[in-house]
Amino acid sequence: MNKLFTPFLFIVCLFMTACSNDEPDVPGLETGSSIEFSDNDYTLVFGRATYIPFTGGGDVYKLEASNPEVLGKFGIDIETHRLLINPAKTGVSTLKINDVNNGKTVTLNFTVEDFYLSFRVSEIEGDNRNPSLSIGNEIRFIRDNENTRQMKVMWHDKLTYEVNCIADGYFDIEQSETNIYTLNMALHSQRIEELETFTYTMSGDWEYLALFEKYFEYNWLDNVASKSQPPKDIKMILTDPLSDAKIICSLQPF
Repeated sequence: MNKLFTPFLFIVCLFMTACSNDEPDVPGLETGSSIEFSDNDYTLVFGRATYIPFTGGGDVYKLEASNPEVLGKFGIDIETHRLLINPAKTGVSTLKINDVNNGKTVTLNFTVEDFYLSFRVSEIEGDNRNPSLSIGNEIRFIRDNENTRQMKVMWHDKLTYEVNCIADGYFDIEQSETNIYTLNMALHSQRIEELETFTYTMSGDWEYLALFEKYFEYNWLDNVASKSQPPKDIKMILTDPLSDAKIICSLQPF
């Protein structure tokens, strides 16, 4: 009996071992693995909810913000393994996340910047007099707490992937009685210390005007903000009345 039982027991053990490895590996759900983020420093935009994925971690967390007024509402979605943050104001704050089950604490650093509408210059026709606006550059119309209507022009380095500000200043949009919209901008660049002023007649898709009216609190006679939501691709065309040059921009996702 012993000679027959021993091989049988050995086969059963092999079968049980094989079955124990049949469960698929689920990233972030490994037993005993602590919570991990891909980075420790994050830049968020005021008024825009952000989801940050993580791996590992248990089911119980304690969160503590050094400046909760900046981070606003924040919490962890255990099922999707994501940290949710909905910033309430601009500023900086740290967030300590204590993974209770694994006894590990992670500290993340957050910088909350002003909300902005972003347009990328995609095409230029004619004699462009504004050296800051070239193809590929990004125009940021910034909405701060005081609604001072600031703007920046960003240059994207394709080699290093760095984003640098090459000009900054202020803007305003005027509406005529005949519903012609004019963009006035005053820019300070690295080339010239004094502000340079530029004026453009605005055309293209009407939807971007609805965004300006909504976020920058314009009270135009023809309430464009009451129309339907914008499509995926929105074009803004800026025409220089002096040179008739056209600067065609595309709204970037936000």
